[in-house]
Amino acid sequence: MEEQLIVLSINKLYGSCKVELKSQLENFKNKRKELDFFYEQLKGMSKQTNQFNLVDEFSQNQYYQSMDLKRTKLLQHVKEMINKLNKLINEVYHELNTMSIYMYSFRNRDSFYVGIQQPTISILNFTKGGGIFSTNTVLSTNNDLPDVETFPSLIDDKDFIREFIPMAQNNHFSPAFSCVTKYHNDSYITGDINNHSIKLIKIMKDGKESEDFSIKVECPTSIVKYKNGSIIYITDKQLHCVHIFNMIERKLKTIGGYGNETGKFNEPMCVAIDSSDRVYVADAMNSRIQIFTLNGTFISTLNIVNQRKPFYPHCILFDDNELIVIDNWGSSIFSIDPKQKKVTSIISRYGEAKGFVNRPTFGCIDEHGRLFVSDSGNNRIVCFQKKNFIGSIEMSELGLVGAPLGISVSCNKITFSTTTNEPYLNSVMAWDRYQMKL
Repeated sequence: MEEQLIVLSINKLYGSCKVELKSQLENFKNKRKELDFFYEQLKGMSKQTNQFNLVDEFSQNQYYQSMDLKRTKLLQHVKEMINKLNKLINEVYHELNTMSIYMYSFRNRDSFYVGIQQPTISILNFTKGGGIFSTNTVLSTNNDLPDVETFPSLIDDKDFIREFIPMAQNNHFSPAFSCVTKYHNDSYITGDINNHSIKLIKIMKDGKESEDFSIKVECPTSIVKYKNGSIIYITDKQLHCVHIFNMIERKLKTIGGYGNETGKFNEPMCVAIDSSDRVYVADAMNSRIQIFTLNGTFISTLNIVNQRKPFYPHCILFDDNELIVIDNWGSSIFSIDPKQKKVTSIISRYGEAKGFVNRPTFGCIDEHGRLFVSDSGNNRIVCFQKKNFIGSIEMSELGLVGAPLGISVSCNKITFSTTTNEPYLNSVMAWDRYQMKL
């Protein structure tokens, strides 16, 4: 009886707060619509003004020029107000998410659990031409871009979506995603460290589905799919092994186990597959990279010449024939030639300034050859192309609190998990209003 009263009181408190926040949200949205309309009207007036500027009589008239300057400043002020409203709307969304409290009974004991839902995945859209917009930076392969609107100004109801991710059956804890990879269309494979499981999450028009694979895992750190996704490789940091799972036949094979002998692991963190179908495993605590066949037969160890210690390869991935290594402990990103076993270039080192990283975790490469890295210590995603820094996406600019972790890129979308463990799937889309050419 006492437990039921507690549950009812929590539901009542949550319900009243939710109503208040939703009212604020609608108010902010209505004001933004008014400002958007006003902004479009001002833009139309500015276009007409630009035509008058071509006439000498107007271009030399001081009164006209003074009015034109005031109109320009007003346009800028309205734009700033719209951006501030977008920020407020994002903050309200965040409050709604963190307040999503739910209760459920444990199946095997007479008690109940009260907690905040934890899974979060964020998705950023970018164009086929390669543009991603953020408040301060435009990430693109083209340096001669026209003026573009800031990232928050591109977010509206259709562009910013947060969707609740349901718990899979037989789960006792709300999910917490350590890694994520795009599987097919609107489906994602994630590592759930709270429930020690691998989840397939499907986003559909009429709802979401969360399905657990029959794979015994403890702490999945990365999920890498082979070519068409028929086989996935899962590194398990706690069981010190790599799971090889056939998605079609639903068959599982596990390689490794704790140790420093060949074929054994100590905290394997990531897998990368080269063009010759060799599987590289970042054997982090053993400070080495081991190479296997697709079915898990040991081939050799990739010991890097003159590699400093401690060396903790947190993530590895191929960019053509070069192996990109993200060293979490050393806060560095570098490329190596697997044949010569030598470092070929330093992409980034420790720091907080642009182009530097602090405890980077995972990375991915898109079809334009751009390297996106979760710069977890700096709470941002950084981007490099041809080993040159070209921009960053701050989590605060997206209205997200915490650090990016697992990251994946496919079909013009960036998908990443965060350490904040919010209760919803966050979908953020930035639409390119300009034609971009590579």
